[in-house]
Amino acid sequence: MKKEEQFLLWFEQLERKDVDIVGGKSSSLGEMTAKTDVPVPYGFATTAYAYRYFIKESGLEEKMRSILSELTDVENSALLRDVSARLRDAIMAEKMPQDLQDAIGAAYVELGKRVGEENPYVAVRSSATAEDLPDASFAGQQDTYLNVQGAETIIAKVKECYASCFTDRAVYYREKQGFDHMTVALSAAVQMMVFSKAAGVMFTVDLVT
Repeated sequence: MKKEEQFLLWFEQLERKDVDIVGGKSSSLGEMTAKTDVPVPYGFATTAYAYRYFIKESGLEEKMRSILSELTDVENSALLRDVSARLRDAIMAEKMPQDLQDAIGAAYVELGKRVGEENPYVAVRSSATAEDLPDASFAGQQDTYLNVQGAETIIAKVKECYASCFTDRAVYYREKQGFDHMTVALSAAVQMMVFSKAAGVMFTVDLVT
């Protein structure tokens, strides 16, 4: 089966060029896992195909387009807040297709076997297909959940990641950058937690210019 038609992929199956399949974050994690000696905490990523499958099977697309059509002025913060909240609520109200739930649940169990831990703690990290582009940075626009444990909780958090594709800040940023909300898809990276003594972030390019 092609990568583009699978619900999820393990990090070692991914490369940086797979941005359209699993988004910027997940593809970068895959690139480092598969092609470097960087000790990347292990995991898997749900795909853009899985996200679009959920939207299609739940019948959400028409409802989402209808709600988005009401966003006539993105600078109207009250309107933006209302439209974004209704989009998130619409996504959270729908049940994830059972076959997708089963795939995520089985992968979580398999992850535990591969790392030698039963019910491991993981991070569920949003990774959008429109991320880290030459003319736009979508970092931090969607949500991430830490210290998540158990298959049912993982599945719920993946759906929350899907909903976070429509946070106020994400909708505003896409509107200002001219991106079609319905063409962006959301991948969720399910990755082993690191219980660190210290952590930090370094940017090597200016985020604005």
